[in-house]
Amino acid sequence: MTEVFSFYNVNDDTSINEAYILIHSSNSFTQFSYFVNVCEKIHATTSKNMKVNILSEYLFSLNDESLSIAAPFFSNRIFPRDSIFTLNIGFSIIMQVLSEIASLDPNQIQQIYLRHGDMGALSEYAVSKKHMAPLVKQEALTLSSIHDRFGRVAEAVGSGSGKGKKNILKGLLITGSPLEAKYLIKIINGELRIGLTEGLVEIAVSKAFNQELEDVRDAMLVSGDISQVALLAKRNILSTAIIKPLIPISYMLADVMFTAEEIINYYQKPLICEYKYDGIRAQMHKFKGQIRLFSRKLADVTYAFPELANAAEVTKLSSSSSDIDVILDGEVMAIQNGRPLHFQELQKRLRKKNVTEQIIEAIPLIYVVYDIMYLNGEHTIRKSIRERKEILSNILFTKPIINSSYRVVNSAQEIIVMFEKSRDTGHEGLVLKDPDSQYHPGKRGRHWIKLKKELDTIDAVILIAEYGHGKRAGLLSD
Repeated sequence: MTEVFSFYNVNDDTSINEAYILIHSSNSFTQFSYFVNVCEKIHATTSKNMKVNILSEYLFSLNDESLSIAAPFFSNRIFPRDSIFTLNIGFSIIMQVLSEIASLDPNQIQQIYLRHGDMGALSEYAVSKKHMAPLVKQEALTLSSIHDRFGRVAEAVGSGSGKGKKNILKGLLITGSPLEAKYLIKIINGELRIGLTEGLVEIAVSKAFNQELEDVRDAMLVSGDISQVALLAKRNILSTAIIKPLIPISYMLADVMFTAEEIINYYQKPLICEYKYDGIRAQMHKFKGQIRLFSRKLADVTYAFPELANAAEVTKLSSSSSDIDVILDGEVMAIQNGRPLHFQELQKRLRKKNVTEQIIEAIPLIYVVYDIMYLNGEHTIRKSIRERKEILSNILFTKPIINSSYRVVNSAQEIIVMFEKSRDTGHEGLVLKDPDSQYHPGKRGRHWIKLKKELDTIDAVILIAEYGHGKRAGLLSD
């Protein structure tokens, strides 16, 4: 969907601020100008407590719709993780729009960008020099109207979509003030750079709606959607946060110990022992016939592993021939002659948007399943791993999807034997797991322990570096 704007030239005697005041005469918490002022206040303080206080007061003031939009904005997101929408507004489109708004040629705008080192600052400068304004009086930008325009940008695909995206972006920028333009571009680029982290946003949500921080974080780890979590916190129903198939869940992470004796002395009980695989950690979601695979960073990588998606379609319980809905945790590994190939072989797959039969044959792989978080509408993360392993044993997988083999160990000597066997078969080492442990999304702890061979150190000399941007402009940082 595209949108067309008409423009008129602002009289030379009319300042940008005067023109802006003529166009916009009201203000409220839902207006984007208020969001921008909050961002400026947050950026102005180095105190984390003050940042949280400013943000929590603002979030508390918002209605449901604006809260569901603002919370992701502060977390450097526009759409939820499960959304099919992406803006796809690149550097070149933004530069073209800013060049037109400021009546500068491409070379001039490029030089100004190099001087500022930040797209947001460049946008603020360009809009302050604008020679055009909407022909028809426009309402002030609101969170809702901006999100709606972003949706229209995401829907603009195919022939002519680039022009449509430019028109919508230009309309947003000239309707707002220079400062609003700065933050519009920062949101589009996913980099507010005001000293907020997702963790601070979660703290602000808990404070705004008088909720326990641990409850907010648990809900976030389960749902992965700050928009949903903020609304649940406002309604005092965080406990209803649910796992949604096809939306990735944060992975449980393992701590490290360095000897078998240390591990046995710490636990003082039998442990589940599995190989530590050298591959890509992947979460497999199967729901109502749809298959998705997500990487460790929760990116959708289904496109890279079509044979796994095909094999997942026929996954079922051994006790029933009916289809199942399931979320699995495991490792994708490249295999040749029964031995794992180096992790870099798998990365070749991720760089291919179109994985052909030739590529599949050249880099054969398997998906080793070692945990389960969801089965047919039931959360399994609160069950012990002993119980989760039992559930997995009753699921029939089709190659190249296989169930991870494991054994229960009781002594340091058994761990050492398993470790040597793991290394001999081309794996990295072992993962030891407390059989009574639940699945803790996004948390690293001693419920799981990695035992790996220590890596050798190296001396290195940096040969090439790139200049950074934003606060690192002018510094060699990348």
